[in-house]
Amino acid sequence: MPAKVLITLATLFYGVVPVIADLSDSHLFNPNWMPHAKLHLAWLLSTNSLLAIFSLYILWMKDRTFEAGLIGIIVMAGFWVSALTKNLYGGAFVDPHLEVPEIIGLHPNVFAFIFVSLFLLVGTFLQATSRRA
Repeated sequence: MPAKVLITLATLFYGVVPVIADLSDSHLFNPNWMPHAKLHLAWLLSTNSLLAIFSLYILWMKDRTFEAGLIGIIVMAGFWVSALTKNLYGGAFVDPHLEVPEIIGLHPNVFAFIFVSLFLLVGTFLQATSRRA
């Protein structure tokens, strides 16, 4: 059960919080963003949210805890790839015109997604090891 709880919390976070944060004037409705970039963001948000819904379904209705955790790990891996390679394509964690307070020296997204990623990794690991026992 701890695995399901950890994976559920992480899934709700990656499936809901970015939608709330990014359906705003600083992101999807930003008049300075290229329309094509907006399309890609809408695609990303809807894909991640739909994957989260599917993950919660297989987690709670089909008892597929490992698979639900793996889907979340893949979603979060996408964030980490984009974060670690942002200098290669001119990306940034925040609009340069906005000031975002750091949390222990980390951008809030990085800080939060460390925990989301850890919840998914630990939950999936717990499920994998309980299957072998």
